[in-house]
Amino acid sequence: MNKIKELRAERGMLQSDLAKLLKIGQATISNWENGRTEPDQDALREMSKIFDASIDYILGNTDIKKALTSNEVNALPEAQALREVMESLSPEDRQRVLEFGRNLALTSQISKHPK
Repeated sequence: MNKIKELRAERGMLQSDLAKLLKIGQATISNWENGRTEPDQDALREMSKIFDASIDYILGNTDIKKALTSNEVNALPEAQALREVMESLSPEDRQRVLEFGRNLALTSQISKHPK
């Protein structure tokens, strides 16, 4: 289910408030929130700006509200620490660390979405 109602409530917005911003009818917002219809790409892009959230988050496809920019990722202490570790390794060991990281990510992804 999409997160439009949740995002709207976080900002204290009524359906009519969001409808005005999107230049659509309030009933359309209600239909989206109740899963009767889905917003088109233009509405999703506009809501992404309004709510400062990714389209995938708005649609309920992810729990990550907004993707980090590459500058934000590089500023993370973990990224800086990992970069320092990688710089101290030989090219062969760097490859092994990358393979381990990819396998760990894949294992984590599989465990989150069992068949």
